[in-house]
Amino acid sequence: MAYRVADLIQRSVGDLETMTRLVAILRPPASVLPRLGADLACALRLRASVLSTAGRYDEALIDIEEALQVCRRAPLVRRIHTEVQFVAALSLRAHVLRCLGREGEAVDDARNALILCRGRLSHAPHRYGPFLLTALDELARSLDKTGEPGQALPLGEELVHILRRLAPRRPRYNRYLAASLHQLGVYLSGAGELTAALRATDESLQLYRRLDDKQPESFARHVAAATHNRDLFLDRLEHQG
Repeated sequence: MAYRVADLIQRSVGDLETMTRLVAILRPPASVLPRLGADLACALRLRASVLSTAGRYDEALIDIEEALQVCRRAPLVRRIHTEVQFVAALSLRAHVLRCLGREGEAVDDARNALILCRGRLSHAPHRYGPFLLTALDELARSLDKTGEPGQALPLGEELVHILRRLAPRRPRYNRYLAASLHQLGVYLSGAGELTAALRATDESLQLYRRLDDKQPESFARHVAAATHNRDLFLDRLEHQG
């Protein structure tokens, strides 16, 4: 049954109406069949992600809080799946809190998610690996928003380092590498390393341009943002000179 539920969740990703129906379907049996708790948490988290993308952050937080509570109550059965859902919900809550301007709380959630991922990575790398990347990104962005680009910088560098290894074998990671390079440029600039910031941003721009050639409707705004930052860093360097 768990596999059928997981398949249904996967097919419902991104569809708010279908995900809402799925959450309603899963709640009653999950209350008497605790092994379904992780699936309910997953559905709640994915619905929260859709709500967050739509800017409906307060509603997203309600779903995330329920997902975290469900994971805390879940038994040791399907332990890895439950822990992965808990970590994913923590990272998503960090994102939503950051978007709401609650960066300090976001830092706490992202840091806890990262600690959990690092501790579990050797046991199930394929399960925790993607969420390690998310936690690194969220913690770096949140620290930068609190005015700590120096603390964000090593996290951003670690994320880029990991994605550089992944992207040649898995091309889908190129979009994440481009985004991480763009963010690394922001952290480097904030730390006063303008030359390195320009280098990272220019690499991000070149990657985005290649992606834009294949999917112009998806990456045009990213090309524009990277171009803006590159020109901004160039201007600052010229003024320094």
